[in-house]
Amino acid sequence: MSKALRLYQFSRKVHKWAGLILSIFFMFIAVTGLLLVYMIPLGVADELKTGKEASPSQAITMDKVVSIATSQGLPGVKSVEDIFRIEYRPGLNIYQVRFNNSQDVQIDASTGKVLSTNPDYSTFIITLHDGTLFGDWYRYSILTMTGLSLILLSFSGYYMVGYPLYKRLKARKKAISLENISTKQ
Repeated sequence: MSKALRLYQFSRKVHKWAGLILSIFFMFIAVTGLLLVYMIPLGVADELKTGKEASPSQAITMDKVVSIATSQGLPGVKSVEDIFRIEYRPGLNIYQVRFNNSQDVQIDASTGKVLSTNPDYSTFIITLHDGTLFGDWYRYSILTMTGLSLILLSFSGYYMVGYPLYKRLKARKKAISLENISTKQ
């Protein structure tokens, strides 16, 4: 058996078993990724509102943003420790305050008016998708292994498609060469 054929057979085995074992992680990442892409139409996240037009220099202070966001009477929100992230969106002139319990408050950056207090599950889905929900051990072991395996599966798949094509082209070339030799005689 030639080295190329052995490599082809080994590539098929690696591709099959790595694909079967890691398909669970690939599906998990694919499903959470699709949820992120379609989170607004699915109602997982609230559409971003637009604040009153103003320059960033007219934005309210961060202390004021925290005070407004935590005073909305949202369940499980009592203090600044409950805030997961505050995002300033200059194009929309809003602050988006995300809480640890998937609550979301959108505040006009120049007036301090509350524009929305709807639940927002996108943060939860993001932490599922990027692995932060499970901790660094998951991110740096499982996701690294999954990413590297996807690269390996891609190359083994290319080889499994390319090797037979190469062999057919080589055989066709040889047949044409033999045909040309026989017609010259």
